[in-house]
Amino acid sequence: MTETYLVIGATGAQGGAVAKHLERDGHGVRGFSRKNGDLADPAAVGAAFEGVSRASVTLPMVFDRDRVARYVDNIITAARRCERIVLNTGNRLPAAPTSVAAFETRRAAADALLASGIPAVVLRPPVYLENLHPAGGVLSYPIPPGHRVAWLAHDDLGALTAAAFDRDDLVGTSIDIGGKDVVTGPELASVFGVEYVSLEPGTFQAVMAPVIGEAAAAGVADTYRWLSAPENARFYDGAPDKVEALFDVELTPLRTWAAR
Repeated sequence: MTETYLVIGATGAQGGAVAKHLERDGHGVRGFSRKNGDLADPAAVGAAFEGVSRASVTLPMVFDRDRVARYVDNIITAARRCERIVLNTGNRLPAAPTSVAAFETRRAAADALLASGIPAVVLRPPVYLENLHPAGGVLSYPIPPGHRVAWLAHDDLGALTAAAFDRDDLVGTSIDIGGKDVVTGPELASVFGVEYVSLEPGTFQAVMAPVIGEAAAAGVADTYRWLSAPENARFYDGAPDKVEALFDVELTPLRTWAAR
């Protein structure tokens, strides 16, 4: 049966991938983004949820604790009749609390949603293949070269999110997801036939600030500063066979993605 799904963040790369996958499955999709209103506006969020029973949530790149808490409170209030919400935290979450707002605002969002009584699934992705832009024989990224990363494709995020909507056994859980291949930076670069260069988080922040804004760039760079510690080298590791089995989804091999 065709249903209408609400996709919060539908104009972004991650939410857009979810929306495209749901549309390919024949579902109606209602998008909500800054073009439709502000998540801090209860009336706008309430209107977005009218007539939908399932929702995918990807929060905007805002890391102010109070503002994100308002977003989540408004979503929970508006979604009381939802049959299922799938929250994409946009990043993995460290096991122990940190001082990094980009992690802790998403941890608080996941905790609040899971405690709300609304049937919810939380997906915790690593970093995305679409972030990669090899140029001039170099692939630069702010991850140390020895860290193993389960790079995820946006299409696979869409498939995993769609699968989570139909899995009652996953309700109430938070799941680390990732891509088909788990590789180091040099292994990743070899797929593109280039050299890997590990960027300093400060350099990455300066490059990204004109693209996503100063505050968002600083927040994201803080996650990479935390990641650079040797004890966090396994943070973006993955178990692709387990992910595929759990969701009954075939993940995209790295070389297949790179050849597109």
